[in-house]
Amino acid sequence: MKTFVKALLIMILFLYLPQTVNAQYEIGKNYAGPAIGLSFLGSSVQLGINYERSLDLDVIGLAAPGKLGIGGILRYWSYSSGYFKGSWKFTSFLLGAQGNYHFDLSDRKFDPWLGLVLAINIGSVSWNGPEKAAWYVEPPAGGFWLGFHAGLRYWITPTLAVNTRIGFGTLSYGALDVGVDFKF
Repeated sequence: MKTFVKALLIMILFLYLPQTVNAQYEIGKNYAGPAIGLSFLGSSVQLGINYERSLDLDVIGLAAPGKLGIGGILRYWSYSSGYFKGSWKFTSFLLGAQGNYHFDLSDRKFDPWLGLVLAINIGSVSWNGPEKAAWYVEPPAGGFWLGFHAGLRYWITPTLAVNTRIGFGTLSYGALDVGVDFKF
């Protein structure tokens, strides 16, 4: 019986909270949080951190609805690719700057956005296996990266949101992330 009561209270809480939350993306606030995702490179797990500061669009001379977010993005992932008698191991650490356009909606629980990322991918490649043959060419790793992404935050409380992001970019990079953001 106790388990049923706890489950019922949790369900009521989740049904009630979203109706009382009135906290969309606000000018002058900071947003940061962890993310975990699936990198489209090697289908590997990707760990990340996002940061964004919200600004009014008039900062860049636009008199339009919506808001601007600028900040940073950090991602790490690693994967292996089998090749004859061994495998290549790829490790990437992406450090970049992001700029996002946030749409204004009447439903303040949702915060959809589109954005660009300019980053450097600090990558490494190593061979795991017997001696390299003459035709084994070590693949390139790292470099500058340009990408675009889209996302959506859903506010659970006035200062906590869950989010999802899908991104694509150069260097054959793409990912789908989920995470949480804290507003401060």
